[in-house]
Amino acid sequence: MSAPRRCRSICGRFFCGETMEFLGFSICELDKKAIVGLVAQAIEKRRKCHLITVNPEMLARQSQDGYFREVLLRAEILVPDGIGVVWGARFLGTSKIRRLAGIELAEALLFEGARRNWSFYFLGGKEGIAEKAASSMQRRYPGLQVVGTHHGYFTKDEDVLEDINRLRPQVLFVGMGAPRQEIWIDTHREALTPLVFMGVGGSFDVWSGEKRRAPGIFQGLGLEWFWRLGKEPGRLRRIVPSFWRFGMLVFREWMRKRWYNGKR
Repeated sequence: MSAPRRCRSICGRFFCGETMEFLGFSICELDKKAIVGLVAQAIEKRRKCHLITVNPEMLARQSQDGYFREVLLRAEILVPDGIGVVWGARFLGTSKIRRLAGIELAEALLFEGARRNWSFYFLGGKEGIAEKAASSMQRRYPGLQVVGTHHGYFTKDEDVLEDINRLRPQVLFVGMGAPRQEIWIDTHREALTPLVFMGVGGSFDVWSGEKRRAPGIFQGLGLEWFWRLGKEPGRLRRIVPSFWRFGMLVFREWMRKRWYNGKR
């Protein structure tokens, strides 16, 4: 595992400055169009950019996993994916932040990439899923360049790294599930030629038609996680403890702020 590197946030430091501090992290407050613009700047200026869509489960995990916390701190752009992040931020007094689902941001990047001739590589999923997802997205966005795909059940990183670097995509989507995908990107980004890295979770399954996204009413209410829970009840054992830890983190931060304001 590589040694920790310093935080290199471009969203707060180099480009827009429109972030909010939440549980020790700078969360981007920009909308989808503006974030796509940040990615375009990174590609134009040839700056590497790791974009992470964060949810309560990930923020709960980092409180017990110091290395994963470093991964989140080193990422250039953190986007609030889970509705719990939005609720937590509002509880702490920030009303401006809005949820942006990772799959929607990824699709916006594909749309813009087709327009600007960016090249993509899809890594993750079961055998053949990334390839089917690429074909589906190329039909949806004419002109989209997906120069390579690879499943996520590999044993040798070197073979995958070599294939990606041989094809030289500008954007790498990794669909291995959190936190594996974020850690994999953080570990290998310096050895890879792509400029933009994003973990897309189960997006390949949706794009390939293997799974359905939650109905629009659940999306609109920010309850996609609840819909998935109904489809995969086994997730309950993992989600309940994570939500509890996340809630305690938010509550402790609220108490800390009250104590600090009382001392002033």
